[in-house]
Amino acid sequence: MPKFEHTESHSASPGRAFDLFRRTAERVRLAPPELHLHQVEGPTELQLGSRLTLRGRRWGVTQRMVSEITAFEDGVLIVEEQRQGPFRSWKHTQRFTPTPDGGVRIADVIEYEPPGGVLGRLATAEVIGRELERIFAYRREKVTELLGEASSAT
Repeated sequence: MPKFEHTESHSASPGRAFDLFRRTAERVRLAPPELHLHQVEGPTELQLGSRLTLRGRRWGVTQRMVSEITAFEDGVLIVEEQRQGPFRSWKHTQRFTPTPDGGVRIADVIEYEPPGGVLGRLATAEVIGRELERIFAYRREKVTELLGEASSAT
């Protein structure tokens, strides 16, 4: 199963960063505009068992993804798993760890199986990995903007 890992550090407190990521509207704002991501259904704040339906468009194809929060530790951990959507499987784990200077390190691990069918021929693991690199670079800048803090990739 392909795996993508990303870590970024921010000078904001872990609690402040976690609160940003638990709000579903903010999670949508962290996606690059060309993904046309919109929340269709779901709560305003994530918690264990929350289900979130998003719709977006990539590669000229409108896609819908339903995910569920399968692990949640306030201020520390969010695990989101696809229940319906374009991937054969998708599990996104986010860990929020305090840094010695009072900031936060956000570590993301995404384990996935690329789509099948025609989309799967275009969206290979290699292509998806490059897309995720680009998406997370955008996210890092957007998180920095929303938190009003400096950040760095680690």
